[in-house]
Amino acid sequence: MKKTMIFKKIAKKLLSKSPSLNTAVQTKKFELAHKQDFSNLEDYEKDLLIQVRDNGYAVVPEFLDIETCDACTKDMDWMFENKKEFLRESDFGDSRIFGAEELSKNIKKFGNNDLLNKLANAYYAVPACNGFTLAGKMITTGHEYGSGGSWHRDSYLRQFKSLIYLNDVTEENGPFQVLLKSHKSEQIKLDKKIASLDEMQSSFPHEIIQKIIDSDPSRLHTLTGKAGTMVLVDTSAIHRGAPLKSGIRYALTNYFFEKSQINPHLVEHFSPLVSPQKVLQMGNN
Repeated sequence: MKKTMIFKKIAKKLLSKSPSLNTAVQTKKFELAHKQDFSNLEDYEKDLLIQVRDNGYAVVPEFLDIETCDACTKDMDWMFENKKEFLRESDFGDSRIFGAEELSKNIKKFGNNDLLNKLANAYYAVPACNGFTLAGKMITTGHEYGSGGSWHRDSYLRQFKSLIYLNDVTEENGPFQVLLKSHKSEQIKLDKKIASLDEMQSSFPHEIIQKIIDSDPSRLHTLTGKAGTMVLVDTSAIHRGAPLKSGIRYALTNYFFEKSQINPHLVEHFSPLVSPQKVLQMGNN
């Protein structure tokens, strides 16, 4: 008994002195508690999640038709003009409304999509839900940043989102970019050495990411696509919206969370949400 207590104390001290060791232990604990099992999924669904798990993302062309995309963009322009109390605007031209599904029946169809909710629950391997849908519009060019700001990862633990382009997105108007496999534990260790990253660093200047890209250019994936193209992504991978060179970009993003993660702190972080009460209730269901 005394030996067990001594070992526990030693382990606790080691973890407190070594953040990287602590991170590895926490990640392992998370993976054991969230063991993925895609065996009950259809082959198509399984293939998508394997791509996300192994590479960090998967692309689904023509997920929405053009008519639905156009209807969503019209709704977005209306809400940006008439629901300014919910509008977040950055200095680099990124206009956002969190909870846009509550303002648009067209957007709600994407937010409540049964397939996407099924995939999110399978990927998290615990009860999950779409807390809210982000309506995002980028129009200003000439800035250092694109949608979402600088290169970043949302978490060092599993995070699942679905993003859809509502207009054609080329390399000119802010495509989503991701570093291949940058969410994998072994790759995180390698990238940390390559670019001298701080422990648990989550936001990255472009010159830092360029070091990683220069070491292996094939890892930079720029995801262009026609209107209706969807990206499924594990946002624990390093990613960004590329800065706009010209044009405009309309997109929707479903923010999936484990139900146990939904709490007042999370709601406050994304304030102003259109319906914070709805989000909190989802965490209780």
